[in-house]
Amino acid sequence: MTGAGLIISALQRGRPEPHLSGIHHECLDGVLEFSSQHPNVLDSGRFVEGLHSGVEKLAGGEQRLALSLPDRIGRIYVTEVEAPFKSHQEGADILKWHLKASLPAPPGEVRIDYQILEKREGGRIRCIAAAVAKPVLDQYESLVNEAGLHAVRIGFHSLHLSNYYEKRVDLGDEFILVGLEENSLSLQYFLGKTLAYQRVRSVRFEPEVAFYELSRALAEACQLFPGMKRCSVYTHQDSGMQTATAEILPALFDRETTPLDPHFSRFSGRVKTDQVQLSGSLAASLAAAESMM
Repeated sequence: MTGAGLIISALQRGRPEPHLSGIHHECLDGVLEFSSQHPNVLDSGRFVEGLHSGVEKLAGGEQRLALSLPDRIGRIYVTEVEAPFKSHQEGADILKWHLKASLPAPPGEVRIDYQILEKREGGRIRCIAAAVAKPVLDQYESLVNEAGLHAVRIGFHSLHLSNYYEKRVDLGDEFILVGLEENSLSLQYFLGKTLAYQRVRSVRFEPEVAFYELSRALAEACQLFPGMKRCSVYTHQDSGMQTATAEILPALFDRETTPLDPHFSRFSGRVKTDQVQLSGSLAASLAAAESMM
């Protein structure tokens, strides 16, 4: 999902990679206005019609879908809490209280979900949590249902992007993943193959802005995790950005960085993958579809 519309991917099971049934871009200019505070869809009719027709073109009678939502509409946290959770709902309630100062809305008006990453000695739990204001998420779910579809999985763009590459590339146990996209910058640090730090900024790409935002994120992360100064650095770059980022990356990191290959050619199917333009939104769309397989 982008400000310009929907990127819809349809996959079928296959080996070693899924079968790519199709990719479709549904233009919805002026329909979406991303915000963490209020509903994002400005024209419900156009959104429902576009979503229904886009899915119908690729997947026929399939009604299940996974949504990859922009990071700016909510919050992602990697955090620790003292007490173990007796149930999933109790965990959600504890996390709302623990994170109340930084939630996108008052605790009673937020929907939160989480995954436990590690149980530590003394009963401490480290987990990743995602929070979205109820009016924002409720609108998306309602409009998906109105289109005759069912959102069985909902996640954030940055996590889908990293999941896409982790499935295809051996990144190691400890690494940094930098996302350089047309309208988004991200820095993620993984330790023991699990996310330890993340910062995402929704800004239109400009070299000076990218350098400033990533420098801030890197300085903050290195204070928390000094060891990350020595780990491998991988980059996702949207098509056509290599020239613009050629000077940024050496200035940010005092070691070589590795651009990631999306391996689109590994997908079987009718889509001519050699003609596909790489974007973080497309990779996230494919990862979201894979999450249902």
